[in-house]
Amino acid sequence: MAPVTTEQVDRQQRRKRRTRQAIQTAALELFAERGYRETTISDIAERADVAPRTVTVHFPAKEELLFDAEPFALDSLSTRLAARESGEPALQALRDWMATTMAQAETSGSELDGRFWERRALRAHIINTEPELRGRARASYYPFERVLAEAIGEDLGQSANSLIPRLAALSAVAGLREFYESDEAQALAAPPNAAELLKLVDTVIRFTRLAQMEPSEGRWSALEAAWPWPSPAKRSTC
Repeated sequence: MAPVTTEQVDRQQRRKRRTRQAIQTAALELFAERGYRETTISDIAERADVAPRTVTVHFPAKEELLFDAEPFALDSLSTRLAARESGEPALQALRDWMATTMAQAETSGSELDGRFWERRALRAHIINTEPELRGRARASYYPFERVLAEAIGEDLGQSANSLIPRLAALSAVAGLREFYESDEAQALAAPPNAAELLKLVDTVIRFTRLAQMEPSEGRWSALEAAWPWPSPAKRSTC
């Protein structure tokens, strides 16, 4: 029996990736067309032109079609925040991590069909329309909020449990989670690319940087100008 060559292994891996991506793309399309709950494994197999068994081999649970192989990993964010240079703000490190991860994800995802961001946006829409999936997604972001709050707290000389680091981290993570569904994202030419989406990341970072400033330092003027609070006499009493 002839030994398996590296070229053969690579070919097998590419074939496996193509099958996996075809299944996931078929699932996302069907979830969007028919609904997550209404779509069956058999439906997905038929759309992807594979056997139902092949679908479950690659994705043992239906939810994994949406949550498997997440490129934005907690470990990589934690590593990047821990590796900050002296004086580098946590939010700048977050932005750098997003830029790096987005570029890597686009390159990896585009290697096969160039539809990575299209699938990413479709995934976000499906999750947001299904309460059970939305709950799982939001729960998965909590560790990111805690890691980021700790880093922001270090910048501000506060504990990670202080209000401003927690609110800043929550704002940043929520913004990065939701920008796929924003009007700005919808206005981009389809499919968008990492460079275009990074501009929306920058908007999230700028907003969070402004929001984390201490009110006692008198640096909330821009935020207050954008969203002026009514005077006490004008506020609703209800």
